[in-house]
Amino acid sequence: MAISRQEQHRRKARNAVAHVPHTWFSTGELKPELRHEGWRQTVGVCLESSLARDEQSGDFDATLEGYLLDDIVFSRPQAAHQKFDRTSLRIAQDGVDHYMIEMFFTGFTEMRVHNRTVRNSPGQIVGFDLGDVLDSINSDFDLLCLFVPRTRLSPLLTRPDSLHGVIPDLNAGPGFLLASYLQTLYRALPTLSAADAPTTANALLQLIAAAFNRASGEPSADTSSGRHHDTLLRAQLYIRENLASRSLSAEDIALKMGISRTALYQLFETIGGVASYVRELRLRKCLSEITALRHASTQIAEIAYRWGFDDPSVFSRAFRQRFGCAPNEARALAYARAHQDHAGRGFPNAERYVGDRTYEEWISGLRINEPA
Repeated sequence: MAISRQEQHRRKARNAVAHVPHTWFSTGELKPELRHEGWRQTVGVCLESSLARDEQSGDFDATLEGYLLDDIVFSRPQAAHQKFDRTSLRIAQDGVDHYMIEMFFTGFTEMRVHNRTVRNSPGQIVGFDLGDVLDSINSDFDLLCLFVPRTRLSPLLTRPDSLHGVIPDLNAGPGFLLASYLQTLYRALPTLSAADAPTTANALLQLIAAAFNRASGEPSADTSSGRHHDTLLRAQLYIRENLASRSLSAEDIALKMGISRTALYQLFETIGGVASYVRELRLRKCLSEITALRHASTQIAEIAYRWGFDDPSVFSRAFRQRFGCAPNEARALAYARAHQDHAGRGFPNAERYVGDRTYEEWISGLRINEPA
């Protein structure tokens, strides 16, 4: 789906006069054979993009108008149909741990969320959790897209781990207000000053939280159900804060929560079990450190031990089962990718950096919750 040249000029012109940080990207500035590659590398900071098999790169078209609103990336991308993926390995490799909120003017996304398929209609808003896997196909689309740091939004959500694939109701209440505000804010963005950004961003966060809290289901009138949910959230927080502790166990967690071990198992039953939950978080931590350049000199066995894996062979088997490769292979792949990025992201000579590519830097730079 190509937007007219006149519309491209209009969007580029409004972007150029903005007072907040802004960026513009268009595949029209690239040679036909590099158009999809340029787009793929732009969104490749957190998503893998691939064309339909019968699609040629020279036929691909995309533009992206972007703004940095406080620490929220607000953009309007338009692009031809494609597939977007985000694997567990990629989640740990790139360290991007944001929420992504999209409002479709035209087009749709069809995504797999665990054991169900979610598909939106044009005009709807869809939530994505970039800490979760993504397997989706997009039609030609024109949409508003927000990248929101997890640390800004999750404290406002009643179910911070349940936003992935959620579609708020826009017919009334918070969903209606959010949709109206997004469109109004988009029109007003070029006129906002840097001083306006924090207040505007805070209002946006409150509306996002209200819309998705309503969509995820308001707290039940059944007080026992509410207590169950609160205890689960407290248990998950305790596990995350004590993940490296050698004493972390079901008995320890149950004691801290003031419940029996049987009650703890029942609490985690719907999300795969407490041991599975702890193991998943520890494996992700291991992968994150194994593939991080700042840990290049740290032995893999040392990283595994730090996160609760005493036996290297047991860790290696668990790692391969979870991520599809051995720990040393994951490290090699991450270093090869870093080298490719440093060498120019795949573009030959003068084609290396075409257009304004700061969009990628914004998204990767939002990792305000990453440990030093």
